[in-house]
Amino acid sequence: MKKALVSFLALVSLLVPSYSQQANPFLTPERANARIDASVQIAKLLKDMGYNRIAVVYMETADLCALFSASLVASLKTLGVEAYYVKGGEGLEERLKLLQPFHVYMAYFGERPYEEVQSQFNNDLKRVLTYNNKPSLILQPSLVSLGFVSGVVVDETLYTVLQSNTMLSFVFESGKVKPARVSIKDYEVVVSTFEPKPPPTKQKQRKR
Repeated sequence: MKKALVSFLALVSLLVPSYSQQANPFLTPERANARIDASVQIAKLLKDMGYNRIAVVYMETADLCALFSASLVASLKTLGVEAYYVKGGEGLEERLKLLQPFHVYMAYFGERPYEEVQSQFNNDLKRVLTYNNKPSLILQPSLVSLGFVSGVVVDETLYTVLQSNTMLSFVFESGKVKPARVSIKDYEVVVSTFEPKPPPTKQKQRKR
């Protein structure tokens, strides 16, 4: 746990602007705390659902995405889940090939304009598909709620591949995070929440 916390603090320190730099007006305690809280809940759900060896890919130009990703990776590692903090953008497919994750979490959206988010999300999805033609994708909740997954549908290359995949995402209900299945069918995005199965309990062996 101590190692994960140290790693998280080191990553966060890279995001905090120096006095000689212009501060990011979007990187406020209110925004940061909300994302950290969400990352802790999501990490626990992923752990309980049996997810492991997860590459958390963040949008390279969004400080809030980087902060969320660092918190998510630290939370997952604290829970004993193998997780990696991966920068999006050029060279992403090579970075994934080196790590060989079982699941790819797309941590996109933040303080950037919608057009920039959609462009980087689409481009990095193609890079992920280059790494693995049938990836297990986990999507940031805002990608679904704000319509960025719908923006993928108009890209014929992505639509052709993703229409045969069921992706995992999350929705917020009364301040709590619930898992949701996301699928693309007939050029429409279908989202359905579900109750995660509890983690299997280890039965104690009876003494003979």
